[in-house]
Amino acid sequence: MLSALLGCLQLAGADLLKAQDKLPEPVLFLDEGEEYTYFRGTEEPPADWNTLEFDDFDWEVGNSGFGYGDVDDNTIIDDMQNSYLSIYIRKFINIDDLGAINFIQLGMRYDDGFIAYLNGVEIARSLSMGPAGIPANFDTPAADHESTPTPEWFNFSLDALDVLQEGENILAIEGHNTNLTSSDFTLIPYLRYYDNVCPYRMTCTERNSGGVRLVWYNVITPPPYESIDVYRNGEFLGNPSTPRSRIFTDREAPPGEHVYEISVTTLDGTNCSEVNPLSCTIVLEGEKIPPATGFRRGDADDSGVVNLTDGIFILSWLFRGGGSPTCQDSSDADDNGAINLTDAIFLLVHLFRTGPAPPAPGMQNCGADGTSDDTLADCDYNSC
Repeated sequence: MLSALLGCLQLAGADLLKAQDKLPEPVLFLDEGEEYTYFRGTEEPPADWNTLEFDDFDWEVGNSGFGYGDVDDNTIIDDMQNSYLSIYIRKFINIDDLGAINFIQLGMRYDDGFIAYLNGVEIARSLSMGPAGIPANFDTPAADHESTPTPEWFNFSLDALDVLQEGENILAIEGHNTNLTSSDFTLIPYLRYYDNVCPYRMTCTERNSGGVRLVWYNVITPPPYESIDVYRNGEFLGNPSTPRSRIFTDREAPPGEHVYEISVTTLDGTNCSEVNPLSCTIVLEGEKIPPATGFRRGDADDSGVVNLTDGIFILSWLFRGGGSPTCQDSSDADDNGAINLTDAIFLLVHLFRTGPAPPAPGMQNCGADGTSDDTLADCDYNSC
């Protein structure tokens, strides 16, 4: 259920950003309903079933989704329940121009687990199928019930990108159910690619407490960046806390006009300064007197407002290795002294289901944390 919730929030968050500024759009080149060969997991398939060289001439042919018991099944596997746990599917993918693909993702709707391969190399798996690289047998059950009503997107690793080739490639996926008596099963793959994953927008804002706060927007969360360098008037300033961050604060900016630039290098070595240079200019009038330290509860991404993206931010940090909050108190939406799944749920229920509002200092006003006995890290909040 968590993956389904996160998937829905990511889609909604993307829509919110599109409304603010146009996002580079991905190219979907493998959609639901396309034709595959498939093998019912009544026995172990041949060891090389997931490779380009394997001959699947004797396999059955059907269109995704594969499954039973749901309204999303184009190929109904009506003998699977009470009989076998797995389905194996294969599809040839033709790449005309490898140079046009800067970043590629596999999308999966599945119930209950899957392991996916490209040209024999594992590229993604659900948490319900255990650690990466551990083979599953035809009679291995998924460890947990996972249902994804919208695609869950998985980034290709560098190893997977290395085996992608112009011409024919083979996408091979094994789907696993939790048990023989399960009431349903789903396996629906998607593929999409981006020709540009560089950040597409940047703003610089004067802080009330002095200095300048830089914010840029990423096409993908988490972004596939190796490094981010920040410059003021052509001189190197430093780096964000991680290459996944989209915020940098220049606390030492003196009065005057300043031009800020970020230089981003992606995991595949692309220099975004050449592809999509980003800069912003700001004029600082003079020194400001810092106000008392404070934060807005629920503003997890330190943007100055509390909205849907804060729930996404908390979930991405907790479960996807996304950027960490600079002020942990702001992410402790229910003010219980810890940050976990319940904080994201608390915040979203308030925003969309009229649940209780985050405790003091609240979402609108800046203030100090009234809970002095929690163990959260010191607050470094920049939007007050």
